[in-house]
Amino acid sequence: MTLTIHRGTHEIGGSCVEICSDKAKILIDLGMPLDYDKRSREEQTEIRHNAEEWCKGVDALFLSHSHADHYGFLDLLPQDTPIYATEESFAMLALDGILGDDPTKHLEKRTLKSGQSCEVTDIKVTAYIVDHSAYGACAYLIECDGKRILYSGDIRLHGVKGVLYKNLPKDVDYLLLEGTNILSAKNNPTEREVENQFVEAFNEAPDALHLVWCSAKNIDRICALFRACIRCGRTLVLDPYTANVLAAVAQLNPHIPTVTTAKQMMVYFPYYLTKRLLERNPESYIYSLEPRKNKVSYNDFMTKPKRYVMLVRPTALSYLEKLSIRHIRLIKSIWGGYWNEPNTERFRDWAKEHCDAIKDIHSSGHADTQSLQRIVEFVRPKTIVPIHTDAPKRFCDIFVNDNVKCLDNNEVLYL
Repeated sequence: MTLTIHRGTHEIGGSCVEICSDKAKILIDLGMPLDYDKRSREEQTEIRHNAEEWCKGVDALFLSHSHADHYGFLDLLPQDTPIYATEESFAMLALDGILGDDPTKHLEKRTLKSGQSCEVTDIKVTAYIVDHSAYGACAYLIECDGKRILYSGDIRLHGVKGVLYKNLPKDVDYLLLEGTNILSAKNNPTEREVENQFVEAFNEAPDALHLVWCSAKNIDRICALFRACIRCGRTLVLDPYTANVLAAVAQLNPHIPTVTTAKQMMVYFPYYLTKRLLERNPESYIYSLEPRKNKVSYNDFMTKPKRYVMLVRPTALSYLEKLSIRHIRLIKSIWGGYWNEPNTERFRDWAKEHCDAIKDIHSSGHADTQSLQRIVEFVRPKTIVPIHTDAPKRFCDIFVNDNVKCLDNNEVLYL
């Protein structure tokens, strides 16, 4: 059996792992580099060509979660290739079809529950749900030829489901461990601590309209924000895309609040996004939100700003520009790099001019160093292989008493 990390040994994101036996070839994730859109056209062509080569002869793909740096090149897989993921991950990917295309539509989808195994000829794969900022993320145990490989995927212990790492198998031969935050010495705040920080921020400026920028698919963060709104007597106002995301997740988990079921959650309708949704499927994406009852208007925001917390993104700028409100505050609850992207420049400029304060309230979707140590202590791998990191050598400093094997991209490891 061989193990090859095609991408991710010296890079955060863009992950792809190949495992081959005498009888089968599987891929775990097929991600797009985080900086893909910044690359030259020639580089993008080469990256896609390489990914096409990795897809040749593949018998199945196992997807860890629904972030593009792990699924971005699924379109390169041959028609009807079996793809395995959790039900939650498939639901998240299907939501891409609201504004574009479901990247799994040409594939044969097969659902795995946590603890459930499947076999691809002589390779056995078992899924384990873990905590991450992507809903339904999982790790995978791969067994073949008497060897056991655990792929952590993206994982953290400080989220609401952090304890799930204790379901991972122990005494594996190889642990492919993500190291996004391996260079950071700080510990990440929990989602409950993030919620408390939201409450403090809202109470600091009780008369202001508070804007929060976070991912529509970061379900735990939106739920933390919603709880903070309840504690402060405010209503959380979502755009229709985010409202549909929550509605889809609520079908899998009835505890998730939605615009149509929660009293303190409503929706606003920015023109461009609403137009796109109306063109694609108005019955499902707009009218199901019951806008006559649940819509917040421009006038509502401007006359009673202290009632609301508004979930925003840079594409909502045209809507925000029409608001005339004396006190506005912006909270960034995202990875800091997004703030400095070229396509957020107009939004940045508007916020600096119109917001009384701009602050960060965020917690990473990835484990801090202390959490990585706890994972290794629990799993007790014979060998640690760094992945999803730009500092693989740092693993040797952190895990001084463990066997760390740093690979290069496309280096074949014979097991």
